[in-house]
Formats: sequence, C-alpha cells, structure tokens
Amino acid sequence: MLREICDLGFDSVELGYALTRAQAEGVREWVDAGHVEVSSVHAFCPGSIDGKTGPELFSITNQSDKDGTKRGIQAVKETGEFAYSVGAKAVVLHAGRVAIRRHVKKLEKIADKGLLDTPKHTRVMERMMAARDRRVKDNLDTLCESLNELLPYFEKLGIALGLENLPTYDGIPNEPEMQILLDSFPSPSFGCWHDSGHAQVRHNLGLTHHAGIVSRFSDRIVGLHLHDVVRAASDHHMPPVEGGTVNFKIFSPLLVKDIPFVLEPSRGTDETSVKRAAEFLCRLWELGGAGDDDDKTI
Repeated sequence: MLREICDLGFDSVELGYALTRAQAEGVREWVDAGHVEVSSVHAFCPGSIDGKTGPELFSITNQSDKDGTKRGIQAVKETGEFAYSVGAKAVVLHAGRVAIRRHVKKLEKIADKGLLDTPKHTRVMERMMAARDRRVKDNLDTLCESLNELLPYFEKLGIALGLENLPTYDGIPNEPEMQILLDSFPSPSFGCWHDSGHAQVRHNLGLTHHAGIVSRFSDRIVGLHLHDVVRAASDHHMPPVEGGTVNFKIFSPLLVKDIPFVLEPSRGTDETSVKRAAEFLCRLWELGGAGDDDDKTI
C-alpha cells in the first residue's frame, strides 16, 4: 500500500480507520526506516481487535449512552497514542450525530430531484432545523464533557484533535456550534478539520457558505481533506473534474500554516487521477509538485 503511494511521488500519508493492527505495525516499520511520514490519523485507527472499523464506530456526544461515550473517549485516546507513535500532527474525528436522520433523508431526496431553492426545500429545511435545535443540546453538553477529558491528553502528546465537518445536517458540530467550541476550548491541540467536499455539499444544499467558513475558521483549521463535488452531493472526486463545484483557490491562505493537506479519493480511483489532482493543486497554489513542499501531504 505504502509502496504504491510513494511510487506516485508522495512521501506523506494519512492513515485511515480501515487500517488493521497488523498493517499498522507495517506502517510503523516504514516510518521508523524513514521511507514515509504520517501526516494525520483518522479515528478510529488502527481497527478494533474484533475487526469492526469505521469513522463513527464510537461517539463522544451520546448522553443517553454514557458507557458508549466512555468507550468512545478511550478509543480516541488510543488513536492519539498511535498517531503520536508514528509522528502524526493530528487526529481526525467524527464527533457524533443528532438523531434527525429522517429529516436528513428528505433533504437528500430533494437534492437528488433537483428541487433545491423551491418552497418544498424551504419547508423541509425549516422542519429539519427545528428538530435539530430541539435535540442537540444534550449532545453538545456531552461533547464538551468529552473534550474536557480529551484535550489535556492531546496537549501532553503534542498533537491536534480536529473535529471534522460532516456533510449532512445531523453532524455535530455544525458551523455555529464549532465556533462556540473553538471559543470555549482555545487549546492549540484543538481545532476543526476541514473537509472540502463535505463543506461544499453543505454549501450546495444551502446549509452554509463554503468560502466564508474557511475564512472564519482559518486560524483554527488543523488540516484538510481535499476532494471535489459534482452536482449537489456527489463527493470524493479528484480535481480537476467536469462539473466540479469546489473552488480550491479559497484554501491558498492556509498554505502558510504547518498543517496537512490530504487528498481523499473515493475507493477505486485510478492512479492517474490521483497524480493529476496533486499536480493540478500544486499548479493552482504555485507549489513545486507532489512531495516537494515539506509541509504539505498532497
């Protein structure tokens, strides 16, 4: 896996939640030998002993399941320990979701039918927002309690915990909630992990303004996932792609930060598309090329 990535001209990777414990040991050997660097680790990594994997295998926001939240906190700590052991700068985390999936599915159907900016879209949005507002407080209170326990741990490790923006309206935190969390936890070991595709989906669905959010959170963004979105919500396309809706120029001001820029292609993406994406972004940002900028992982 790593040899294939390095042969494309990359010298840094993000390790994902599907990584097995055996693979993790192999990665550690490559890192120790100086063959590759690890920029970031996506929780929960490596995969659990019983074979279960996933970015939302655990939640740190579920007040109704205290034991589950405790397991989630411990799993985040274990991911942090692994990230530290391989020299990563950040851990990427999906914090949790509000139980409003029924409303989210209605919005997705409207988007699929091209009915955005219609009276029906407005009605569904209003009901979805009202349902979220009624239910999210307990989740946010639990998230704050979890962060109170996690952040001193990550501060000792010297790496960042980044809460990833999720594309659907049930994801925690949304943009206003993220601002509250950033104000409440000014720790340098805490920030937001910006996923370009997720943010663009939210923009396309009328939930936020992508460029405005990047500007608003720029000083607390601890890393980026880079991929494009076609139509309203088809993400994880490698740029440049026909019909792509992400304006990657908005990330140029973040190049001065020592944070990971991580290409996140969909499964099955061919090597040529990945390499072309890196070359496209390097030209756009006037970088030397894949692997030539020490601070960037594209």
